[in-house]
Amino acid sequence: MKPEENRTVPGAFQQEEEAYLAKTLAVVRDNVKNYGSEVSRMQADIDEMLEHYHDNNVEVLTLLNNTVTMHAHMKRALARNEKALKKPYFGRIVFRDEELKREESLYIGKGGISRDTTHWMVVDWRAPVANAYYENGLGKCTYPAPGDKQRKIDLKRKRTYEIENGKLLDYYDSEVVTNDELLTKYLAKNKQAVLGEIIATIQKEQNDIIRKSPYHNMIVQGVAGSGKTTVAMHRISYILYNYPERFKPDDFYIVGSNRILLNYITGVLPDLDVYGVRQMTMEQLFVRLLYEDWDDAKYRIRATDRVGKKGCVRGTLGWFKDLEAYCRNLEWRVIPRESIYLNPRQFVEGFRDGKTGVFDETQGKPAKPGDLVELMPRDAVERYILQNPSVSVQSKIDMLNERILSKVKDEFLGKGVKYTEAERKAIQRAFRGRYGGKTWKRSIFDIYEDFLTGQIRKGCDVDIPGTEFDVYDLAALAYIYKRIKETEVISEAHHVVIDEAQDFGMMAYAVLDFCIRECTYTIMGDVSQNIHFGYGLNDWEELKELLLSGERDSFGVLKKSYRNTVEISDFATDILHHGQFSSYPVEPIIRHGKKVQVQKTGDRDALIRKAAAVCQSWQENGYDTIAVVCRDRENAAKTAAELDKYITVQESDLEKAVFDKGIMVLPVEYTKGLEFDAVLILDPTLDEYPVEDGHAKLLYVAATRALHELHVLHTGNLTGLIADPLPKRPAPARPMEEKGKEETKKNEKRKIPNTDNGTVSKKRISIVCNPSPDKGVQTHSAAEKAVLPVKKPSAVPAGRQAAAFSVGSRPGVGSSAGVGNSSGVGIPSGVGKPSVSGTGSRRPVIVPAAATTEARPRGNVPAAGNRPVSKEMASAGKGNTAPAFGDLPATEKLRPAGHGKLDLAVRWVTKQPDGLYIQSRYGILRLSPVGSAIVRVTFAKGQQITEGSGRLITVDRTEKAWMYKEVGNGVELTTDELCLRVDKATGSIRYMTRDKKLLLSERSRESRQIETGAGPVDKSWLYLDWPKEEMVYGMGAGVNSGLKLRGCARYISHCGAGELPLLLSDKGYGLLLATENPVFTCDIPVYGTYLYTEKETQQDYYFIGGKKPATILNAYAYLCGKL
Repeated sequence: MKPEENRTVPGAFQQEEEAYLAKTLAVVRDNVKNYGSEVSRMQADIDEMLEHYHDNNVEVLTLLNNTVTMHAHMKRALARNEKALKKPYFGRIVFRDEELKREESLYIGKGGISRDTTHWMVVDWRAPVANAYYENGLGKCTYPAPGDKQRKIDLKRKRTYEIENGKLLDYYDSEVVTNDELLTKYLAKNKQAVLGEIIATIQKEQNDIIRKSPYHNMIVQGVAGSGKTTVAMHRISYILYNYPERFKPDDFYIVGSNRILLNYITGVLPDLDVYGVRQMTMEQLFVRLLYEDWDDAKYRIRATDRVGKKGCVRGTLGWFKDLEAYCRNLEWRVIPRESIYLNPRQFVEGFRDGKTGVFDETQGKPAKPGDLVELMPRDAVERYILQNPSVSVQSKIDMLNERILSKVKDEFLGKGVKYTEAERKAIQRAFRGRYGGKTWKRSIFDIYEDFLTGQIRKGCDVDIPGTEFDVYDLAALAYIYKRIKETEVISEAHHVVIDEAQDFGMMAYAVLDFCIRECTYTIMGDVSQNIHFGYGLNDWEELKELLLSGERDSFGVLKKSYRNTVEISDFATDILHHGQFSSYPVEPIIRHGKKVQVQKTGDRDALIRKAAAVCQSWQENGYDTIAVVCRDRENAAKTAAELDKYITVQESDLEKAVFDKGIMVLPVEYTKGLEFDAVLILDPTLDEYPVEDGHAKLLYVAATRALHELHVLHTGNLTGLIADPLPKRPAPARPMEEKGKEETKKNEKRKIPNTDNGTVSKKRISIVCNPSPDKGVQTHSAAEKAVLPVKKPSAVPAGRQAAAFSVGSRPGVGSSAGVGNSSGVGIPSGVGKPSVSGTGSRRPVIVPAAATTEARPRGNVPAAGNRPVSKEMASAGKGNTAPAFGDLPATEKLRPAGHGKLDLAVRWVTKQPDGLYIQSRYGILRLSPVGSAIVRVTFAKGQQITEGSGRLITVDRTEKAWMYKEVGNGVELTTDELCLRVDKATGSIRYMTRDKKLLLSERSRESRQIETGAGPVDKSWLYLDWPKEEMVYGMGAGVNSGLKLRGCARYISHCGAGELPLLLSDKGYGLLLATENPVFTCDIPVYGTYLYTEKETQQDYYFIGGKKPATILNAYAYLCGKL
């Protein structure tokens, strides 16, 4: 769209400005009328559809859902335009576009206003071009354009307007966004008016933070009154406007320190055109991460400030590392790590004592060297445990159980050894669940109590909670759940905004970093306002080390305070100076007001009467929001009841109170992040606020809540933080700002990017090593560095027979119900090291004891280990059996079948509950989102898809959070993480991430082909377009895992092995084919690049997106019921 032309540019005067305002308001009034009628019409349509809706009418349901969505959008557009009638815009820029060689004039407002589909009357403040209004001075400059380009302009004019109720009161031309006179005028208004002017008065340093990329982490140190909360909310609004394909409202979590602050945020977000963002306290977030293990009826959340200083070690990074070490030791004890062997002579079908069955032929004698088959070496198990620290214990158990059964099946297929059906079943029963059960049995609360008991034995002064848990208890429980029990990875937020971040210790952040992955953070706080004493952050260094590891992650400083008058700011700074800590300096905007009043009264009754009189006078002077600040909850509740006899106060129950006009009586910790027109600090005694660091910060928070007036009333025992003269500090430590400047100079020499006004994060090079189980435990290099060749023991040591597990009872085999060991020892010092038993065995072994399963008569069955090779096995690979993984296809199969023209052009599209159906003349294509990163693709000739997905696919669900739209010559299906675009002309699919990064594309012409009834078997081809640099692998078992597929043709199927073909690409995706029949890939230029399938009448596969191979493999395991 083009901006509305203004012929008087660049010399617009009051008359022209008033004319443009009138023209804009006329457009807005027309919009209000049109939107209003549309809202009414849609509401009538919704009412009619609800009246005639039946559960089995899919078409009406789809239409109803679409109409409800459009109705909601239309109502918001109506509300935006109704607000615009009072003030349609606040700023204007006039510039010459160097590329287009013309001058343009743009008016900037809270929302965009268009005259028609091609002309903007007002540009949204979040648009890239509006950045020139906030960021640049007059003259040549640039603004960010789509595609990461910088658009060059010559900025001629920057104008700010005062408009009230549709009337132009004044306007200002300035180099900066607002000159001091205008900014001071805005700040002098009451609280509600100030909120309305925030967008017009965003300063450059605030704008820098708002417009930072959401794909990187950012920590912001902002002094009291610097607009941290406001900047965070505007940042969310900016991201949603500029990254609509990647971020939706439910991709955000806003985390605050208390419910009143979150309620305040809730009230402001709609004014920024933000709806549906989830907000929660840190405690509620950790409860959310406990999923089904949290029971509201059984457990309660306890506020941290009620705990006191005892147990503050629980908020430290060291505490998190202790919990990490505990869980590693627990994992090391729970998962059996001994080498596991199969002795076929223990599973021989025969006849004994009048019964047929499978019997142990070893008769308790040690196994002969040639009898044992190693299924799982110790080194492999230990390496898997150590190299996957982010995978839960239960997931590792499940994966190892699956792996050992796969090894057993490999044994059935290989070496020419033939087992009877009864023997196979007996062996599978013996090894099934070898590493533990499918679900974790032990309570995470029991595990946490065990951890705390161990910490108490080490000398930590902590209590064991009963049924009430504070934020650090909940953080530990969330970590234990994720680290021990989790089997299904649930996608949480993609961007988390944390306000008042200094109130939470490193324990909370370390757990969030572990539990919510693939997520970025905007963290706002002020270490000078850490009111939780030993629990919170007194500096940002550890948090920067944890979260700012990326080159484009940033640390910013907001040092200007826009809230307080100079008098209030000086008073609050003097309070801080009574503490013995360094702080970031405050630069208040020069706005003078009344001197801070400190008054002494008589007894308690006189104190309350005086407080009521002060508040009443403030209300008479036009102050809308007033706070009476008390030390704690009990005092606040008592004061509210006493004041209520003289004046009207707001709800005093902190569980029900909301931020609103009027007089609020609050404990000091509940004022964090809020601001009021006037604040009264009630009776800050020396007992409640002793002269020490923690209470200095606490009282500083109370004092800095006031916009215009601050009053202190006391009965005589005034705290020394106010009454005492400022202490003289010999040789004070350098303030943080000076350290930041010095660090900036060093970094400039090293060319490290600086993104703040004083303090920067250092660029680091991290060397990642495989962690050892515990820093106090030595590990052998065999487990840490490489897999050493393993020789089979000459015999099963007699002394180890007791250690062998029996079918039906497996004591100590990783059951989650019993994770301890008799010795109380954690991880032994000889991890991966061959151990020595009394008989000289090289390593402990596990050989199943005899199984006694009834079966058919034994007959003449040769002993295991001496069986002849069967003809069927001997002829494998010669055409008499199904092809094995990695085999070469026959040459005659490589050339695709000839055919006539395949018309795959899209004829119609329909959305159904189980997916998106796309019909062509050749066949029907269905795209079914299974999860945010998994889409099932099914194609059949004709108009009918055969339901079902094969016996090995256990997941039968369709993701609800997906949408589709027709864009130009394509149809797009979008989930939270993927976007699949089907070309209307050719029917080919482009598989992309949500932000349109290409992962895979099908051949642009005739992308798929199915031939049925034309030969001995049905065949299909899926033609792909792999770039030259892409690496693709077929995933197999054992030494065949990771088979390279580029430039060759190979079978990737596992016919009869109970596994499905899986392709893995280094581009960040996988393809899982839902067939147990032969499948091969071809990537030979003369034949083309395609996937070939036999014995299937339709194509059925799963596209899986994932940045890491482990993510794709976990998705594969999930689809196949292995997680």
